[in-house]
Amino acid sequence: MFRLCFHRTLQLTLILILGFMASVAVAQDPPKEQPKDQSKDELQPSQQSADKAASAQAQPADAVDPLKRPQNEKQRKKNAQALKHELTKTYKKWLDEDVAYIITDEERAAFKQLSNDEERDNFIEAFWQRRDPTPDTEENEYKEEHYQRIAYSNEHFAAGVPGWRTDRGRIYIVFGKPDEIESHPSGGSYERPMEEGGGETSTFPFEQWRYRYIEGIGQEVIIEFVDTCMCGEYHMKMDRSE
Repeated sequence: MFRLCFHRTLQLTLILILGFMASVAVAQDPPKEQPKDQSKDELQPSQQSADKAASAQAQPADAVDPLKRPQNEKQRKKNAQALKHELTKTYKKWLDEDVAYIITDEERAAFKQLSNDEERDNFIEAFWQRRDPTPDTEENEYKEEHYQRIAYSNEHFAAGVPGWRTDRGRIYIVFGKPDEIESHPSGGSYERPMEEGGGETSTFPFEQWRYRYIEGIGQEVIIEFVDTCMCGEYHMKMDRSE
């Protein structure tokens, strides 16, 4: 009887041990990777296309980027003419303003004969190169000085018109800063030197610019400007009585 109970007890113990080991093995075994749901990935591109189509239909026609709109022939010609007009204004300004006082008659005539912008650009480049005192350097001192004189004239001599168009502006641009300036901005009494006849006289506001030397003109050059309108617009005068 004792042996029978012992055997049953041993069998029950073995069954419990085997059951426990099986449960541990199942717990340690990693789950198998489930197959991916291909239907979602396969449908995603088509779904994106449908979304794009719906978005495009929702946008009004005016929302299209104007830079990407195709231009008709009429609009293309209009834009080309506008661009040509702007370029023409640029070259006209260079000729009639930037270099108005320093370009020669021959150069002006030659420039007007040019037929396209490439020729004009080459002409302008050669124009400054001929006047460059140091052609072996990158800087063109003559060109830089010229535009500085224009800027100074516009800043200091403007009087109802841009400074570069006034007489003082023109002289300053062509000959540079004078060596000496005698200014009488209020006019009034003026003692005339003996070479002018002597005596005292009343004058308009005036300035005398003195250059020690101007190439091609000579030494001790004196240029007089008179403000006869009392408005700040000085005119170059050769008549001493005025």
